[in-house]
Amino acid sequence: MFSIGPRRGLRRAVGAVTWYDRGCALEACDAGAAAEAYQRAVAGQPDLADAHNNLGRLLHDRGELASAESCYRLAICARHADLGPAGEVALYWFNLGVVVEDQGRAAEAIAAYERALELDEGFADAHFNLARLLEVRGRANGDDLVALRGAVRHLLSYRKLAPAAVSGRGRRT
Repeated sequence: MFSIGPRRGLRRAVGAVTWYDRGCALEACDAGAAAEAYQRAVAGQPDLADAHNNLGRLLHDRGELASAESCYRLAICARHADLGPAGEVALYWFNLGVVVEDQGRAAEAIAAYERALELDEGFADAHFNLARLLEVRGRANGDDLVALRGAVRHLLSYRKLAPAAVSGRGRRT
């Protein structure tokens, strides 16, 4: 009879959350390794919305806009077992707005920023980016007063929420 030797202990694979944590730790020093860690995290747990979002942000920073958009949309569609739909996270919608805006799709960006603000009215950067796009839309449409009034309303909200914002620019995450 053939023997394969003594029994050895089982080794467990690295879990998705561990890969996600590694990605977070690596972002400051090695964005490439962080992206790989996030990819491993979502391979192990496809509904890990934060990993999709963070991977999207890294891809966005590298200029891979279509891939980043896919990651943001996957983050929005993910479902947290204990928290419910990840689509209820304003940051995911904001990031989607930024990436579609960077691709020249202003109407989609406006809708994404509006959704972010439905979820978190205090999201200052969403107010700023939305105000800017509404102003551009209003000016392009022959001084469309509805769009321009919306721009002013969101700019005032931004200024109230971010009083220390001296630079006058929204952050892009």
